[in-house]
Amino acid sequence: MRLSRKRSLLATALTLTTVAIGALAVATPAQAKAPQSASLVVTGDTDDPVTEGRSYSFATADGDGFNVWGTANHLTVQVFDPPAGPWTIDLSAPVGQPLTVGTYTGATEYLYESPLPGIALSGNDRICPYGQTGSFTVTDISWGPYGYLERFDATFEQRCNYSTGSARGEVHVANPPAPPVLAVGVEVATTGTIDTRTDEVTVHGTVTCTAPATVYVEGQVTQARHGQRAEGLVRAEVACTPGEPIAWTSATPSFSATPFRRGDVEVSANASSYDTTYDVFVSDADSATVGLSKG
Repeated sequence: MRLSRKRSLLATALTLTTVAIGALAVATPAQAKAPQSASLVVTGDTDDPVTEGRSYSFATADGDGFNVWGTANHLTVQVFDPPAGPWTIDLSAPVGQPLTVGTYTGATEYLYESPLPGIALSGNDRICPYGQTGSFTVTDISWGPYGYLERFDATFEQRCNYSTGSARGEVHVANPPAPPVLAVGVEVATTGTIDTRTDEVTVHGTVTCTAPATVYVEGQVTQARHGQRAEGLVRAEVACTPGEPIAWTSATPSFSATPFRRGDVEVSANASSYDTTYDVFVSDADSATVGLSKG
Protein backbone atom coordinates (compact mmCIF):
# COMPACT_ATOMS: atom_id res chain seq x y z
CA MET A 1 0.00 0.00 0.00
CA ARG A 2 1.30 3.47 -0.89
CA LEU A 3 2.21 5.55 2.14
CA SER A 4 3.11 8.79 0.41
CA ARG A 5 2.26 12.27 1.62
CA LYS A 6 1.82 14.95 -1.02
CA ARG A 7 1.95 18.71 -0.48
CA SER A 8 1.91 21.20 -3.28
CA LEU A 9 4.08 24.26 -2.75
CA LEU A 10 2.58 26.11 -5.68
CA ALA A 11 -1.03 25.21 -6.38
CA THR A 12 -2.10 28.25 -8.36
CA ALA A 13 -0.53 31.52 -9.45
CA LEU A 14 -1.20 34.62 -7.44
CA THR A 15 -2.71 37.46 -9.39
CA LEU A 16 -1.98 41.09 -8.71
CA THR A 17 -5.55 41.45 -7.60
CA THR A 18 -4.85 38.95 -4.85
CA VAL A 19 -1.69 40.81 -3.93
CA ALA A 20 -3.64 44.04 -3.77
CA ILE A 21 -6.09 42.53 -1.32
CA GLY A 22 -3.67 40.53 0.79
CA ALA A 23 -0.27 42.19 0.79
CA LEU A 24 -0.45 45.56 -0.90
CA ALA A 25 1.21 47.43 1.95
CA VAL A 26 4.42 45.41 1.57
CA ALA A 27 4.43 44.92 -2.21
CA THR A 28 7.76 45.59 -3.85
CA PRO A 29 8.41 46.86 -7.38
CA ALA A 30 8.42 44.19 -10.05
CA GLN A 31 11.38 43.79 -12.34
CA ALA A 32 11.34 46.20 -15.28
CA LYS A 33 9.91 44.67 -18.44
CA ALA A 34 9.90 45.86 -22.02
CA PRO A 35 6.27 45.98 -23.21
CA GLN A 36 5.20 44.69 -26.60
CA SER A 37 3.55 48.02 -27.41
CA ALA A 38 3.66 51.39 -25.63
CA SER A 39 3.38 55.10 -26.26
CA LEU A 40 3.80 58.33 -24.30
CA VAL A 41 2.67 61.76 -25.49
CA VAL A 42 3.44 64.89 -23.45
CA THR A 43 2.64 68.56 -24.07
CA GLY A 44 3.13 71.54 -21.80
CA ASP A 45 2.70 75.24 -21.17
CA THR A 46 5.61 77.64 -21.56
CA ASP A 47 6.02 78.06 -17.82
CA ASP A 48 6.17 74.30 -17.17
CA PRO A 49 9.76 73.38 -16.09
CA VAL A 50 9.56 69.82 -17.42
CA THR A 51 8.32 70.40 -20.97
CA GLU A 52 9.31 74.08 -21.31
CA GLY A 53 6.30 74.50 -23.59
CA ARG A 54 7.34 71.78 -26.04
CA SER A 55 5.54 68.64 -27.17
CA TYR A 56 6.99 65.13 -27.13
CA SER A 57 5.78 61.84 -28.58
CA PHE A 58 7.32 58.40 -28.13
CA ALA A 59 6.14 54.97 -29.29
CA THR A 60 7.51 51.47 -29.65
CA ALA A 61 6.12 51.59 -33.20
CA ASP A 62 8.67 54.36 -33.88
CA GLY A 63 11.55 52.39 -32.41
CA ASP A 64 11.56 54.01 -28.96
CA GLY A 65 12.56 51.79 -26.04
CA PHE A 66 10.16 51.42 -23.11
CA ASN A 67 10.35 49.79 -19.68
CA VAL A 68 7.43 49.21 -17.33
CA TRP A 69 7.45 48.16 -13.68
CA GLY A 70 5.33 48.51 -10.58
CA THR A 71 2.94 46.92 -8.13
CA ALA A 72 -0.84 46.80 -7.80
CA ASN A 73 -0.63 50.25 -6.16
CA HIS A 74 1.96 51.97 -8.34
CA LEU A 75 3.06 51.93 -11.95
CA THR A 76 6.09 53.42 -13.72
CA VAL A 77 6.42 53.76 -17.49
CA GLN A 78 9.79 54.92 -18.83
CA VAL A 79 11.08 55.84 -22.27
CA PHE A 80 14.74 55.09 -21.73
CA ASP A 81 16.48 55.98 -24.98
CA PRO A 82 15.67 59.52 -26.18
CA PRO A 83 18.87 61.40 -27.10
CA ALA A 84 18.29 64.16 -24.52
CA GLY A 85 17.52 61.79 -21.64
CA PRO A 86 14.80 59.43 -20.43
CA TRP A 87 11.16 60.30 -19.83
CA THR A 88 9.31 58.75 -16.91
CA ILE A 89 5.72 58.91 -15.68
CA ASP A 90 4.95 57.53 -12.22
CA LEU A 91 1.34 57.15 -11.07
CA SER A 92 0.16 55.69 -7.77
CA ALA A 93 -3.06 55.17 -5.85
CA PRO A 94 -3.32 56.08 -2.14
CA VAL A 95 -1.44 53.66 0.11
CA GLY A 96 -3.28 50.40 0.66
CA GLN A 97 -5.37 50.75 -2.49
CA PRO A 98 -4.89 49.16 -5.92
CA LEU A 99 -4.53 51.31 -8.99
CA THR A 100 -7.87 50.90 -10.80
CA VAL A 101 -9.96 52.49 -13.51
CA GLY A 102 -11.07 55.95 -12.36
CA THR A 103 -10.00 59.54 -11.82
CA TYR A 104 -7.48 60.45 -9.12
CA THR A 105 -7.39 64.09 -8.03
CA GLY A 106 -5.16 65.83 -5.52
CA ALA A 107 -2.12 63.78 -6.53
CA THR A 108 1.18 64.86 -5.00
CA GLU A 109 4.89 64.17 -5.45
CA TYR A 110 4.75 61.46 -2.75
CA LEU A 111 4.41 58.16 -4.62
CA TYR A 112 4.84 55.72 -1.74
CA GLU A 113 3.10 55.26 1.61
CA SER A 114 0.94 58.34 1.07
CA PRO A 115 -2.79 58.66 1.81
CA LEU A 116 -3.06 60.70 -1.41
CA PRO A 117 -2.50 59.64 -5.03
CA GLY A 118 0.95 60.26 -6.47
CA ILE A 119 2.21 61.66 -9.76
CA ALA A 120 5.70 62.36 -11.08
CA LEU A 121 6.56 63.29 -14.67
CA SER A 122 10.18 63.91 -15.60
CA GLY A 123 12.02 64.14 -18.89
CA ASN A 124 15.25 65.22 -20.53
CA ASP A 125 16.78 65.33 -17.04
CA ARG A 126 14.20 67.93 -15.98
CA ILE A 127 11.92 67.57 -12.94
CA CYS A 128 9.74 69.83 -10.85
CA PRO A 129 12.37 71.43 -8.58
CA TYR A 130 9.98 72.14 -5.69
CA GLY A 131 7.56 69.23 -5.97
CA GLN A 132 4.32 68.93 -7.89
CA THR A 133 0.59 68.28 -7.78
CA GLY A 134 -1.76 66.92 -10.39
CA SER A 135 -4.46 64.49 -11.39
CA PHE A 136 -4.81 61.48 -13.66
CA THR A 137 -7.48 59.21 -15.07
CA VAL A 138 -6.93 55.49 -15.59
CA THR A 139 -9.19 54.32 -18.41
CA ASP A 140 -7.96 50.71 -18.61
CA ILE A 141 -5.73 48.50 -16.50
CA SER A 142 -5.36 44.72 -16.44
CA TRP A 143 -2.87 42.62 -14.48
CA GLY A 144 -1.85 39.01 -14.91
CA PRO A 145 0.06 36.81 -12.42
CA TYR A 146 3.15 38.14 -10.63
CA GLY A 147 2.86 41.73 -11.83
CA TYR A 148 2.45 40.93 -15.51
CA LEU A 149 0.83 44.04 -17.00
CA GLU A 150 -1.52 43.23 -19.85
CA ARG A 151 -2.95 46.72 -20.50
CA PHE A 152 -2.66 50.22 -19.13
CA ASP A 153 -4.16 53.45 -20.48
CA ALA A 154 -4.20 56.78 -18.65
CA THR A 155 -4.24 60.53 -19.14
CA PHE A 156 -2.55 62.91 -16.69
CA GLU A 157 -1.86 66.54 -15.83
CA GLN A 158 0.96 67.77 -13.60
CA ARG A 159 1.76 71.25 -12.31
CA CYS A 160 5.08 71.99 -10.69
CA ASN A 161 4.84 73.96 -7.44
CA TYR A 162 5.42 77.71 -7.94
CA SER A 163 4.71 77.36 -11.66
CA THR A 164 1.77 78.82 -13.58
CA GLY A 165 1.95 76.23 -16.37
CA SER A 166 1.16 72.52 -16.52
CA ALA A 167 2.26 69.42 -18.39
CA ARG A 168 -0.35 67.07 -19.86
CA GLY A 169 -0.13 63.72 -21.52
CA GLU A 170 -1.34 60.22 -22.09
CA VAL A 171 0.30 56.84 -21.74
CA HIS A 172 -0.61 53.48 -23.24
CA VAL A 173 0.86 50.02 -22.62
CA ALA A 174 -0.22 46.72 -24.19
CA ASN A 175 1.10 43.18 -23.86
CA PRO A 176 -0.23 39.78 -24.97
CA PRO A 177 -2.59 38.00 -22.54
CA ALA A 178 -0.66 36.63 -19.55
CA PRO A 179 0.81 33.17 -20.21
CA PRO A 180 0.03 30.43 -17.68
CA VAL A 181 2.36 30.15 -14.71
CA LEU A 182 4.67 27.14 -14.85
CA ALA A 183 3.64 24.32 -12.50
CA VAL A 184 5.68 21.22 -11.70
CA GLY A 185 4.80 18.00 -9.90
CA VAL A 186 6.82 15.13 -8.44
CA GLU A 187 6.03 11.58 -7.40
CA VAL A 188 8.21 9.10 -5.48
CA ALA A 189 7.78 5.46 -6.51
CA THR A 190 7.29 2.98 -3.66
CA THR A 191 9.85 0.48 -4.97
CA GLY A 192 13.63 0.77 -5.14
CA THR A 193 16.76 -1.36 -5.25
CA ILE A 194 19.93 -1.82 -3.22
CA ASP A 195 23.31 -3.07 -4.35
CA THR A 196 24.34 -5.17 -1.36
CA ARG A 197 28.01 -5.07 -2.39
CA THR A 198 28.31 -1.29 -2.45
CA ASP A 199 25.40 -0.30 -0.14
CA GLU A 200 24.11 1.95 -2.92
CA VAL A 201 20.37 2.61 -2.98
CA THR A 202 18.52 3.52 -6.19
CA VAL A 203 15.15 5.23 -5.97
CA HIS A 204 12.99 6.68 -8.72
CA GLY A 205 9.78 8.46 -9.57
CA THR A 206 8.28 10.89 -12.08
CA VAL A 207 7.95 14.62 -12.64
CA THR A 208 5.33 16.57 -14.57
CA CYS A 209 5.26 20.13 -15.90
CA THR A 210 2.84 22.45 -17.68
CA ALA A 211 5.52 23.89 -20.00
CA PRO A 212 8.97 22.72 -21.15
CA ALA A 213 11.38 23.17 -18.25
CA THR A 214 14.46 21.78 -16.55
CA VAL A 215 13.28 20.27 -13.27
CA TYR A 216 15.69 19.61 -10.41
CA VAL A 217 14.80 16.84 -7.95
CA GLU A 218 16.49 16.93 -4.56
CA GLY A 219 15.77 15.14 -1.31
CA GLN A 220 16.83 12.51 1.18
CA VAL A 221 16.82 8.76 1.75
CA THR A 222 16.82 7.60 5.38
CA GLN A 223 16.63 4.23 7.10
CA ALA A 224 16.43 3.67 10.86
CA ARG A 225 17.37 0.22 12.17
CA HIS A 226 18.10 -0.81 15.73
CA GLY A 227 18.74 2.76 16.86
CA GLN A 228 21.08 3.53 13.96
CA ARG A 229 20.37 5.74 10.97
CA ALA A 230 21.56 5.50 7.37
CA GLU A 231 21.26 8.65 5.26
CA GLY A 232 21.68 9.41 1.57
CA LEU A 233 20.81 12.13 -0.94
CA VAL A 234 18.29 12.27 -3.76
CA ARG A 235 19.51 14.23 -6.79
CA ALA A 236 18.30 14.24 -10.38
CA GLU A 237 17.92 16.64 -13.29
CA VAL A 238 15.09 16.12 -15.77
CA ALA A 239 14.28 17.76 -19.09
CA CYS A 240 10.52 17.94 -18.66
CA THR A 241 7.94 18.43 -21.39
CA PRO A 242 4.18 18.64 -20.91
CA GLY A 243 2.20 15.45 -21.39
CA GLU A 244 3.10 12.12 -19.85
CA PRO A 245 5.10 12.00 -16.57
CA ILE A 246 8.89 11.99 -17.08
CA ALA A 247 10.97 9.48 -15.12
CA TRP A 248 13.75 10.44 -12.71
CA THR A 249 16.27 8.15 -11.01
CA SER A 250 18.75 8.76 -8.20
CA ALA A 251 21.42 6.48 -6.72
CA THR A 252 23.12 7.12 -3.39
CA PRO A 253 25.25 5.34 -0.82
CA SER A 254 24.82 6.06 2.87
CA PHE A 255 26.73 9.12 3.99
CA SER A 256 26.53 8.14 7.64
CA ALA A 257 28.51 5.43 9.40
CA THR A 258 25.51 3.11 9.08
CA PRO A 259 25.06 1.39 5.69
CA PHE A 260 21.73 0.82 3.99
CA ARG A 261 20.12 -2.62 4.22
CA ARG A 262 17.30 -4.33 2.38
CA GLY A 263 13.89 -3.31 3.68
CA ASP A 264 12.04 -0.03 3.86
CA VAL A 265 13.54 3.43 3.54
CA GLU A 266 11.90 6.85 3.79
CA VAL A 267 12.34 8.98 0.68
CA SER A 268 11.53 12.67 0.38
CA ALA A 269 11.83 14.55 -2.91
CA ASN A 270 11.41 18.19 -3.84
CA ALA A 271 11.09 19.19 -7.50
CA SER A 272 11.87 22.79 -8.43
CA SER A 273 12.14 24.82 -11.61
CA TYR A 274 12.37 28.45 -12.71
CA ASP A 275 9.56 30.20 -14.53
CA THR A 276 11.40 32.53 -16.91
CA THR A 277 8.22 34.38 -17.87
CA TYR A 278 7.45 35.55 -14.35
CA ASP A 279 10.94 35.29 -12.79
CA VAL A 280 9.77 33.01 -9.97
CA PHE A 281 10.72 29.57 -8.69
CA VAL A 282 8.01 26.92 -8.55
CA SER A 283 8.19 23.61 -6.69
CA ASP A 284 6.37 20.54 -5.50
CA ALA A 285 7.21 17.85 -2.94
CA ASP A 286 6.40 14.22 -2.25
CA SER A 287 7.52 11.59 0.25
CA ALA A 288 7.00 7.85 0.45
CA THR A 289 8.00 4.68 2.23
CA VAL A 290 10.03 2.75 -0.35
CA GLY A 291 10.66 -0.99 -0.23
CA LEU A 292 14.17 -1.98 -1.34
CA SER A 293 14.85 -5.19 -3.17
CA LYS A 294 18.23 -6.57 -4.22
CA GLY A 295 19.38 -4.91 -7.42
